[in-house]
Amino acid sequence: MPDPSANRAPHPALVSPTARALRPERDWYVHEWMLLAFAAGMMLLIYFVAQHEQEFEKAEISRDAAVVEQSISRRLDTDQLFFDRVALDLGGERISSQEFDRLISERAVETGYIVDVVRVTPDFDVILHAPGSHSLEAVSRGRAPFADQVWMTGLTRKTGRSTYSQPYRNDLGRYFIEYAAPIAAQGDFVGTVNAIISFDALLEKAAPDWAGRKYRIVISDVTGQGLTNAEAMHVGTSAVKHTVPLSLPWRDLQITLVGAKPSSLLPNLTLSTAVLALTGLMIWTSIGLRKQQQMRKRAETERDDAYAQSIADLQNTNERFETVLDSLDVSVYVSDLASNELLYCNTHLRETFPELSVGVDATSFEHGFAPIPSEKYPAAALLRDDGAPGGVFKDEVEELPGRRWFLMRTRAVHWVDGRLARLTTLGDVTDRVNAERIRQTQQDKLTRTSRLMTVGEIASTLAHEINQPLAAIANYVNGCIRRLKSSGNADASVIGAMEKADAQVARAGAIIGRVREFVRTREPQRQPLDINALVGDVVKLVASDDETRALKCDLRLAPGLPPVFADRIMIEQVLVNFLRNAREAMQHLPPAGRVAEVRTALVDEHHVLVEVADRGVGLTPDAAQQLFSPFFSTKDDGMGMGLNICRSLIEYHEGNLTFGDNTPCGAVFRFSLPLASADELAATGTT
Repeated sequence: MPDPSANRAPHPALVSPTARALRPERDWYVHEWMLLAFAAGMMLLIYFVAQHEQEFEKAEISRDAAVVEQSISRRLDTDQLFFDRVALDLGGERISSQEFDRLISERAVETGYIVDVVRVTPDFDVILHAPGSHSLEAVSRGRAPFADQVWMTGLTRKTGRSTYSQPYRNDLGRYFIEYAAPIAAQGDFVGTVNAIISFDALLEKAAPDWAGRKYRIVISDVTGQGLTNAEAMHVGTSAVKHTVPLSLPWRDLQITLVGAKPSSLLPNLTLSTAVLALTGLMIWTSIGLRKQQQMRKRAETERDDAYAQSIADLQNTNERFETVLDSLDVSVYVSDLASNELLYCNTHLRETFPELSVGVDATSFEHGFAPIPSEKYPAAALLRDDGAPGGVFKDEVEELPGRRWFLMRTRAVHWVDGRLARLTTLGDVTDRVNAERIRQTQQDKLTRTSRLMTVGEIASTLAHEINQPLAAIANYVNGCIRRLKSSGNADASVIGAMEKADAQVARAGAIIGRVREFVRTREPQRQPLDINALVGDVVKLVASDDETRALKCDLRLAPGLPPVFADRIMIEQVLVNFLRNAREAMQHLPPAGRVAEVRTALVDEHHVLVEVADRGVGLTPDAAQQLFSPFFSTKDDGMGMGLNICRSLIEYHEGNLTFGDNTPCGAVFRFSLPLASADELAATGTT
């Protein structure tokens, strides 16, 4: 039978003096190479951390540049819609010169970057200008060069579309650009409405405040000529900067974000200091060990019979290693590989887990972690096929009682008495894990916000593009009606059909106007509202002649309800969403059976209740639990944001949104709104 102690390492006192003299020399050369490799690894770590920080800064400034560009583009898109609408109203003679002055003055104050707005005839004469704070002569001097004015007028006359001038510089060295919107009266070009925009004020008012504090922002042309903050274009090459094109028909303008501080090749100072200090400590320790080994070698050569003294020196060395392990901010313990008995634990481990001590079974302690180290990495996984210790395994484990996270490293080693043991270190990484979770949460929120912004931009673009052909159709239809009536012998049925077509165009325009109100960015405007009248308007809005989209609304409105205090557009959005969901829930029914019941009632002396009930298939228990979760939808093509937004809108009004089952089938959605107080009624002049 083989001796079980044959594979154990001999006791240090039994090793011959010659062997002990040669072994430190050999081990020292190995240690020197390991030390050099460690120092090189630390330098590489610092370099890669620096590279990572640089890449992070570049990615961050790239995202921020896109956000700044979108913010400026949205503001200018809104202004374009405003001036196109003003030009349309001027062509239809729907606003007077006083109303023109009032609207433009309010818009200039609201934006902060619109300097002047003029109405120009086809002969380039200015017949109206606002705000009235500037003289006509000063306004004319501040306009685009005359060649640009001629070019803009000619282009808008030919295409019937708005355009921008080339950026130009005034007498004071400031850059401006002029936007021209065509005015058409009964199909004839009668001039333009021109808005003069200051680049400096545009950058100050349209860019987010946080971007101005974080970066130096420059608007420039493709040649690199800065139109705003031009000195920022000449910063050193070490500064982090990013350029994106300004997505407007402005002939290759671009936005550049320049970092407030130059990029550095050094990573975080604390990390670098810690790494360098640890490297220096190891070098200092290695030099000390080298000197100690040389002294011990000379002593063993001179006194071969001083075994007791050699054992004492070895013991002192072990104590020094234990001192180093005890000074680490990492928990270290050694357990028997077979019985899992705890053979050693450093001071940090005992302070972190006071119940531990040498000699106890480490199994109960390890069962407080997930995964359990001894179960995930058993003895067979730590040893090679020949029974020798294998490689190092590392994993992140969670301490379930304390909800802390540790970076665990474990491997098999030969213990001082020769038996195989498990060496395990536990480094607390709770802060890093929590930071990663917070970062992931913020990233999810950013993704959801980006999707919502995209939806709003698409809806606004569609509303703007559809409104222009509708206006042209309305003009053509009105012209045909006038010609038929003036002929004297026109068929009355033809005139009636044309008048019906004109009414349908007006209806389509009203729908587009409501869609634009839904998607445009604005501050909530709460005011006293007649909830019954609002319900009636929404029902008309969702009405459709299309059989596939047919929906009949059965109104059961309580008479004499006091006014509620709410934002009209927000409440309309909630009701439109409810009615659209009701129609889609009853899509399997014939058109005559798609009936949604809309009810209003006074809940108490402070609240009004609005209910929308359908006759669809109702809600499953699983769908009911996740109904208000972002991006959850029961429809194949749904985005899953409608009800989540509706609940936010109602909670903003200090109301409550709930749902339940309808009798005998379907679902009912209800929300409450607060009544307008006496002070709120008096403030708005409502009786």
